[in-house]
Amino acid sequence: MNKKSLAFLMLALMAVSGSFFLSSCKSTKSITRLHLKELPFETLYQRMEAQAPSFSWFAGKLAVNYQKGDKEPVNFRVQVRMKKDSILWMSLVPAMGIEAARVVMTEDSVKLLNRIKKNYVLGTYRLIDSLMHTHINFAMIQALLFADGVHYPVIDSSATVMQNQYLLHMKMKVPGVDDAARFLDQKVWLDPHTFRIKSLQLSESSMKNKAIRIFYEEYQTVSGSTLPLKIKIIIAANQTIVINIIYKKTEINVRHGFPFIIPSKYQKMI
Repeated sequence: MNKKSLAFLMLALMAVSGSFFLSSCKSTKSITRLHLKELPFETLYQRMEAQAPSFSWFAGKLAVNYQKGDKEPVNFRVQVRMKKDSILWMSLVPAMGIEAARVVMTEDSVKLLNRIKKNYVLGTYRLIDSLMHTHINFAMIQALLFADGVHYPVIDSSATVMQNQYLLHMKMKVPGVDDAARFLDQKVWLDPHTFRIKSLQLSESSMKNKAIRIFYEEYQTVSGSTLPLKIKIIIAANQTIVINIIYKKTEINVRHGFPFIIPSKYQKMI
């Protein structure tokens, strides 16, 4: 697997998990003319945190539509399994129905199995950093997967009202980076009724003119917890990347395994 194909696989899988992947269930009440009262940042942040789902185990099947620039969109399926704060497992299956790649992530490691090229990668998040030219870790992926926002140390913060939604703006220190001039800028738009995240935007000070915007378009309720149903991810870079995700099946607090067996004939890459 060359760097280009590895980067594509990583980007697709990161975006799905980070990702990609939650708005409230659609309300019949219009907020077109709603006049929102200004609230302190701390109050809004606490109400947002109160909406975060609480569970230990997660499993889901996702339908993904991926388009880069003017190229033809690519459709594939992703099976996701997670033990919260511990491990994330993903299996990517293209249209032909045969698994193309498998990924396992923990707090300090990343493993990728490429069944098409018959090779594998065992590395750390520095590998993703070098391929995607950004800083990412397990905590960030987990937070974005469940629309919990990124929880880095906050340097500065503010709250305002924008387009009938509450907007939280946070300047955050990037963990593991000593450069004081390098920080993560996070904007979070909250539903004024439920205080769930409608969308968020992430950009890093070291990456000019590049940002990721995630729209949590619809929620579903699973065993009493609110989980994603439909998500749109827009990555602004040299070529705009748009990823649409639909959760086809989800379950929580059901234990699943995280198989990752490397066939003896596979070659180690990087």
